[in-house]
Amino acid sequence: MKNPNPPPPRPSASGKPPTSMAAPPRKSRWGPPPPGAAGAAPAGDKAAPSTSARTPTPTHPVDSRRHPPHPAPRNPASPAAALRPPPQAAETPPPPPYGFHNLDRRTMILADGTVRTYFALPPDYPFDTAPLPPLPHHLIPHSGPDLWPPHQPPPPQMPMPMPMHMQLHEAKRKHPADQDEGFPRHPKQLRLDAPHHPQQLPPHAAVDRHALRRAFLKYAKMLNESSAQKRRYLEGGHVPCSACGRDFADVHGLVMHAYNPPNTDSLIDHLGLHKALCVLMGWDYTKVPENSKGYQSLPADLVRASREDLIVWPPTVIIHNTATGRKKDGRLEGLGNKDMDKKMTELGFSGGKSKSLYGKEGHLGLTLIKFANNSAGLKEAERLAEFLERQDHGRIGWSRAHATHSIDSDQNPLLVETDTRTGERKRILYGYLAIASDLDELDSDSRKRAFLKSRRDFDPSD
Repeated sequence: MKNPNPPPPRPSASGKPPTSMAAPPRKSRWGPPPPGAAGAAPAGDKAAPSTSARTPTPTHPVDSRRHPPHPAPRNPASPAAALRPPPQAAETPPPPPYGFHNLDRRTMILADGTVRTYFALPPDYPFDTAPLPPLPHHLIPHSGPDLWPPHQPPPPQMPMPMPMHMQLHEAKRKHPADQDEGFPRHPKQLRLDAPHHPQQLPPHAAVDRHALRRAFLKYAKMLNESSAQKRRYLEGGHVPCSACGRDFADVHGLVMHAYNPPNTDSLIDHLGLHKALCVLMGWDYTKVPENSKGYQSLPADLVRASREDLIVWPPTVIIHNTATGRKKDGRLEGLGNKDMDKKMTELGFSGGKSKSLYGKEGHLGLTLIKFANNSAGLKEAERLAEFLERQDHGRIGWSRAHATHSIDSDQNPLLVETDTRTGERKRILYGYLAIASDLDELDSDSRKRAFLKSRRDFDPSD
């Protein structure tokens, strides 16, 4: 590193003083140079700029002992710094031209009637966006080794394979009215989705509904044929599976087994048994059975509707209180088949065939009136049941009268009435349309020949 203050030159060996010594010595380094200084240009050279033409700054004698000269910087600027352009100062945008004098006074009426005043800019005030200041030179991005060269195209990408499950001309979702382009359109990005598997429906969804309805009606009849068997399910305890013969500790376990059978070959039979059990117990068969037993909560009106939907076929009306008294031998006697047919004709109902039921003690006081196994027979049976129900002599009326059966039937006003014209005592007939829960009241022959139908899904050919 060169010394900024070199020592004065020494005299040469020839004895001649140097050229710079010909000029008179300077008194101060901070004063103007003498006229004959080496740094001054000749007087006759007008092309060179003259520094003596400027007005010299007046200098004052300075005491070097009190005010030492300022030292030169230790690290002078490099030559490359002279070539660097000076940084440009960022221009600050002018402040917005609006002020308080641009605001409008406005008033607003509140809900309580008071008036409030506020200031706001007019709606048509021109807002001029101020331009952003230019970026400094050293912040302007330049292409470097980390940036993509503008003259070099990106490397070619491998074509994306078509998914195997996608059909031809289906890679692009288009409107049906659009014309077909004639070639498949590949996706822009590789799809890393999970392997495609076809949606598997639960086994219950693939069951034949017609076969399932027949299985349900079959097991519903099987559960209601015997009073002892029906009581076994209703009271709880060990119950068997009618579809496969397995035993379960309670009806809930049997319902869970019937809804999820281990063997798919007997799926239809088990599902039919599941629905028949839920109808018998008064549970909701539309809900999946779980350990929480939430499917067992069903309103009473829906329970009654689901039970009354299963009717005995051929359509049958059960008539109660048809016994007329006892014979001398103690056996009960009652209205026979011909007497009941005549009674039905007097009431205005035809097409039915009466069958009185007898037991060990004689007449059971119960008569079955069977109608034709078609839509007309069903309508006639329903009309007879509605007629008795309007007189309060239906199912509910018989339950109330049967509760007082211990009283002498000849003196019971719920069972016997007296004709006001003739004074003859007549039996009050109670009746209702036979449903699945009434199968145990039929005789063995009628129970064997009968089967069940759903009034909601009525199909005469089934």
